[in-house]
Amino acid sequence: MLEHFLLATLRAFETEFEDLRFGELAASQERLRVALADLVPATRHGLAELVPPPGREEFHRRLIDAATRCEDAAQLWRQGRGEAFIHAFVQSRQQLIEALTTLYALRSELPVLSAFFWDGVDRARQQSLEPPAADAGAPVGLLQVAAGDAHERYALYVPENYSPAREWPLIVALHGASGTGAEYLWTWLRLAKTHGYLVLAPKSTDITWSILEPHLDIASVTGAIERVRDEYSVDRGRVYLTGLSDGATFSYLLAFLAPEYFAGVAPIAGELSQVAEPLLRRREGCEVPLLVVHGAHDHIFPIQTVRSTCGLLKHLHYDIRFDELPDWGHAYPYRINRERVLPWFEALAARPSRAG
Repeated sequence: MLEHFLLATLRAFETEFEDLRFGELAASQERLRVALADLVPATRHGLAELVPPPGREEFHRRLIDAATRCEDAAQLWRQGRGEAFIHAFVQSRQQLIEALTTLYALRSELPVLSAFFWDGVDRARQQSLEPPAADAGAPVGLLQVAAGDAHERYALYVPENYSPAREWPLIVALHGASGTGAEYLWTWLRLAKTHGYLVLAPKSTDITWSILEPHLDIASVTGAIERVRDEYSVDRGRVYLTGLSDGATFSYLLAFLAPEYFAGVAPIAGELSQVAEPLLRRREGCEVPLLVVHGAHDHIFPIQTVRSTCGLLKHLHYDIRFDELPDWGHAYPYRINRERVLPWFEALAARPSRAG
């Protein structure tokens, strides 16, 4: 039963991350309390009291740890009040990401829970995509790469069935302020796993992206892209860029200043910085298709500003599509990535890469 409780808990968290509205926190906190009503006793008074069979001690310990982190994440979420909720939210998400990372590593032994890591794929299809290819020649799965001379640290997902015998598309995903690539990558993992994409999720060089000095993080992100392209068989004509909030704002600048890398760019819940004004006058990056996704209830970047920006970009003949979401605010885009961004990426024609 614990697998079912964990699966329900992870889905409940994802729903709250997708639909978060700071004016409705009490309702969100109550929904999570109800969602974890079965998980807590199962963890504290059920699994924790069991004695695992010989050789299963480590699996047992890690499963309890993941379940406990889910509980701790919900408790942090429920305790957040007013301005202090932001801090509680960040801590809650950190706990959840630790739990997800552990559960992902245990997924082969958790057949019910493993469904969470796929996008509508049945068990037989899962098993056909999981076994590593004999000729992979490089690490696969969920990877954490330390900072190097040319880039900040980054998270990388490489499908387990990766083979260099063909070229693979790559999604570069930029986190929001105070985030990391390691946590933001989870908004893309199941889609990448199911549909065959590599995902590169870099960490900004500071607490957020260097929007006022874009060259700093542009050098870091492109350095990470170059490393991934050196180590894996990447289709250079199908490298896509997206970002959330501050990551969306920076994705505009990256697209305008390094357009040769990207076949399409999808800023989500961000706005165009005034730093871009001279770039627009020169129509830098106008050849790169843009998908701008923004919620009408965004409390960080007002929708009126984004409407104006998209109108200006159209006037300047940028290749832009604007998806205004009437019921969305400022939150994580799991469903948006699945229903809007990935289909848009897949509909774009591959373009010749001029980078490298």
